[in-house]
Amino acid sequence: MAEVNSNSYHFFQTIICTHCGHEIKTPVYCGNRFCPICSVPRLARVRRRLKFLVNNTKMPTGSTFKHLTLTIRSQDDLPKMLQAIVKSFRRLRQRAAWKNRVSGGAFVLEVTGRPGNWHAHIHALVVARYFPFHQLLKLWKEVSSGQGVYIQHKPVSQVVSHLCKYLSKPDVPDQVLEEVSAELKSYRMFQPFGCWFKLMKEYVDKGFACPECHQRAWIPYDIFCNPLTTKYGFG
Repeated sequence: MAEVNSNSYHFFQTIICTHCGHEIKTPVYCGNRFCPICSVPRLARVRRRLKFLVNNTKMPTGSTFKHLTLTIRSQDDLPKMLQAIVKSFRRLRQRAAWKNRVSGGAFVLEVTGRPGNWHAHIHALVVARYFPFHQLLKLWKEVSSGQGVYIQHKPVSQVVSHLCKYLSKPDVPDQVLEEVSAELKSYRMFQPFGCWFKLMKEYVDKGFACPECHQRAWIPYDIFCNPLTTKYGFG
């Protein structure tokens, strides 16, 4: 059953716990990456995935979690800029020096600036041994038009929240939010690579727990109320 929230003009659907009948309203995704309503459940799903990756990572000797930021020169063509920075990062991951120090991780894209002067950044959490800054910067400049590299150790307790803050943090003028969101549609919220790409294949999303009975089985209200559906019921 889809409903419209009168305050935000956003569609919601009612879902029902198949164990106890508890009802909740969840937003119907509107397609805007930066929608403050849609971003709540989407961010929760990303957090569950990242926590799984962090908790199940077998750390190679001498490796720690690190936050890596990569930038390239500002451009006026946002689609080409996003393509360029993603391709450049792929080339970086193919370099022997990278493979010798970084076993895996995940990255997100962040866009700042405004029309005519866009800035694209890659924020990544990497499982890595010590990587000399000057060598990393040199590699990044070789594979891109890169001007900036930032790398810093992150405690395990901070890695998930640190990466997630870039997922729904718009840093562009309000009037171009939809434009930026549209350009990011072809890119995943976060993209694992290396050992995390392999580990992600083992992940099973059990969804969120019912606040009443703590089970994790939900169905849409319309299906539950369909008289032809006899599979569901309580008692």
